[in-house]
Amino acid sequence: MTRLLFSVALMLGSGAFAVASPKADTEIGTLAGAAYRIDIPADWNRRVVVFFHGTSETPLKYAPDESLAPMFGHILQRKYAVIQSGYSAGGWALEEADKDTERLRQRFVAGHGKADQFLVMGMSMGGTLAVLTIETRPDIYAGALSLCGAIEPSDAMFQRDFALAAAFEFYFPGLLPALVPVPAAYVANPKTTAKIAAALATKPAAMQALLRWYGAADATSLPDVIADTLTDFRDLQRRAGGNPLGNADLIYVNSGDDAALNAGVRRYHADPKAAAWLARWYTPSGKLTRPLLALHDIGDPLVPAAGAFAYALAAQRAGHADHFVQQSVDRAGHCVFEPDEVAHAFDQLVDWVDAGRRPASGMVPRQSTNPHSEIAQ
Repeated sequence: MTRLLFSVALMLGSGAFAVASPKADTEIGTLAGAAYRIDIPADWNRRVVVFFHGTSETPLKYAPDESLAPMFGHILQRKYAVIQSGYSAGGWALEEADKDTERLRQRFVAGHGKADQFLVMGMSMGGTLAVLTIETRPDIYAGALSLCGAIEPSDAMFQRDFALAAAFEFYFPGLLPALVPVPAAYVANPKTTAKIAAALATKPAAMQALLRWYGAADATSLPDVIADTLTDFRDLQRRAGGNPLGNADLIYVNSGDDAALNAGVRRYHADPKAAAWLARWYTPSGKLTRPLLALHDIGDPLVPAAGAFAYALAAQRAGHADHFVQQSVDRAGHCVFEPDEVAHAFDQLVDWVDAGRRPASGMVPRQSTNPHSEIAQ
């Protein structure tokens, strides 16, 4: 996996998670270099869910015989059509995904007629795109659902990751490749993760310092997080034309080893132009004029749930706090929602949009007790 990458099985469906969905007409094709999939139930209600997936190393493809992911079953049962682009680029492809998906939406309208309503929905990086969309196209979309979404400013999230990698480099010099620039051939594979895990096991105090400072992982997930960050840095450095991340002005606190860490960690400076690019893709404005419901796993090590509060503050500063609701489920992992939980969130959004009943913030009771029904594990 890479940063913000949740299982492709989650997005597209697989034998492991496939469930029966209502009969629907499925259209698969390519538009301006981006694969797409459209599913329209036989008794379509003239409403559409536009879905954004998370990051993938390469653009997604859709196969005609591939089952639709379980979380879409409820949406089809409610007679909504679902459209999704595979994007024309991999990585932190916000710019491409935004353009590809809007192009697909226009193509859908041209081929199937004017829809009565559009809702936007996204997972992980797709949650970022859902926020971008509802903020910038409120004339088109009636509401948004962000699931495990990276909805704090992107530079803040990646800066935190970069600082973690630099701290790891301090405790375990020479084990990681260069952070700036990350070698083009770097791969966050099981071998890389195992090497990091083995090193952490040799210095329990260092591992605890890293865990305390990062605050959103455990001993099991930390090696994956560290390995994945370098994939993200490599992608961002390529896209931004320089290094957009740094820790030169960061004071590390709460590690339990603050003095030594701050004195010894290598300091990196971000390239101003590259940093400006990352701030552009994307810093949410909080200017919400339509409902936005966000759902996070409390124990998400890749997109820490606490980051969503940054969006709550942005909406509050912009005077639109009444259009944002943050909810959570008590589970560890990235995007490990059960289909029933996604269905529950979707129903709440629809009720909010259609009837004006704003959902309550806070913890959502588990909707299903079947551990095998989880979307991702």
